[in-house]
Amino acid sequence: MRACFVVHGAAWSGATRAFADAATLLAARGYETCFAAPAGSEGERWLVAGGHDVIGMATGGGWLRAGWRLRHVVARRLTEVVFVHGEHGHLTAAAAVRLAGRGAVVRRTPAGERLTLGRDGRLAMRLAATGFVFAHADDVRGMQAPRGALAAHVASPGVAPVAVRHTAAVGAIAAPRELRIVVVAGADQRREALVALRALALLAPRLPALRATVVAPPADIDASRIEAAALGVAGRIDWRAAGAPCGDALATADLAWVIASSDDAVFAMLDALAHGVPVVSERSPLASRVVEDGVSGVLCHKGDEAEWASVVAAALAHNEQAEAMRAAARRAALRFAFDAGADGWVQATEAARDRTRWST
Repeated sequence: MRACFVVHGAAWSGATRAFADAATLLAARGYETCFAAPAGSEGERWLVAGGHDVIGMATGGGWLRAGWRLRHVVARRLTEVVFVHGEHGHLTAAAAVRLAGRGAVVRRTPAGERLTLGRDGRLAMRLAATGFVFAHADDVRGMQAPRGALAAHVASPGVAPVAVRHTAAVGAIAAPRELRIVVVAGADQRREALVALRALALLAPRLPALRATVVAPPADIDASRIEAAALGVAGRIDWRAAGAPCGDALATADLAWVIASSDDAVFAMLDALAHGVPVVSERSPLASRVVEDGVSGVLCHKGDEAEWASVVAAALAHNEQAEAMRAAARRAALRFAFDAGADGWVQATEAARDRTRWST
């Protein structure tokens, strides 16, 4: 059984991580997996570093040209199932399997999002047998399966366990030791990132020992550095590109502030919980799936920088409450085992490999 995961974005993202985890889970069940990713991209680099078989692909051109390029991978690797995200990926993969004369497509909908089928999606459905996979049962609930579609399955994101650290209790605001916060931003969230930087600037006089690690897409880091310098907090911030290991930052963090969305948010929250780090985030159905407000973190309605500064300061201020949240975070992470979605990925793969359903 051979499956190919197609990555269209150049940057590392939560969606790419979901595919990387899926490939790992399928490989553990005996499936052969590979990736098709933009050549020379950050996504390709991190996938290779993770031990995955990656074919670098040229980019550019319309869906038919991209499908023709992907067709060579499908034919050469004897691929039976092609996993994709989004409308463009769906149509490209459908063209590839149609041109190769083999295979089916499974389209994943990112966490917290609803499946949409526009013109490209409808055309893709006519070109190739298509199945669907979702990150949570709530995302598929109420969805009317497109006519002729393969079954829809749920494959929940998970996180690998992390060794419990042994540190002193979180100090009060006036404690001399450093207080550390990890801020995780996602793509297309420059406004939210600026609000976070302004909140850190408001906190700086009140918390002289506060330092932050900001995890952001590489394309946004330079602009955010300039904004941080203008706010006078550049010296308090360490920067990490999305995809780079940040376990060391979480291992010493007192709080994780997640301003990312969709898959980026889910994996950031799961990583924080696995390290025993309480999460602060905007209240949403997606965040509520992972974080229990007041127990493993704090969920708040959208506010300005002053409101967020107050929330973060309060979350850092109390010894007993912070330690209770740490313990709750570690317990919460156990509910999201790394292999929790394995059966969903296997079911989606097995349904798609049914040759009687392939387009001819």
